[in-house]
Amino acid sequence: MIKSLMNGFILRRVLMSRIEHIKWSLAFVHRALRDACNGTNEQIHFVPDFGSHSIAWCLWHTTRVEDMIVNVRIKETEPIWNEEWAQKTGLPFDGNGNSQSDDDAQKVTITSMENFIKYQELVWNSTAELLDQLTDEDLSKEVKARNGTEQIDESISLHMLGHFNGHRGEMNFLRGMQGMDPLLVREGTH
Repeated sequence: MIKSLMNGFILRRVLMSRIEHIKWSLAFVHRALRDACNGTNEQIHFVPDFGSHSIAWCLWHTTRVEDMIVNVRIKETEPIWNEEWAQKTGLPFDGNGNSQSDDDAQKVTITSMENFIKYQELVWNSTAELLDQLTDEDLSKEVKARNGTEQIDESISLHMLGHFNGHRGEMNFLRGMQGMDPLLVREGTH
């Protein structure tokens, strides 16, 4: 029975299109990032003496990066992030955390988690709309990157899936330092 279930699980993953796999993987990452929004203000903004990031910084950074990749690089439109969202959330208008000094990273503060989650939802909806329009063949299209161009698949796989899962691990570390459960522990995974 278990072997049959495992084979079904594996077969479903093998038969999945690349777009379906990206959607499935992003859904996991997004659930973890939403779970990371849970905690007290102190827990979300905790920075260890030897570290540069808080959970708040990781949340802001990952959402801003996704906004830039999906809306600016791939869709070639304006980002959702603007001065109004910066005011509503208390977050910096400029930048997305890349190349940010430790001192500046430690100052990142989400003043309204409710408004931040609204921004996060808009970004995720924009990503979902994009993925609903793309085919597996579209993933090989070249888009602007920081240093030249890269394929859409690379933008999503490297800068969103891989990168965001790295920050998921960082947030789990920060949560563990504070006696909090790992992200997605309710799903039996972390």
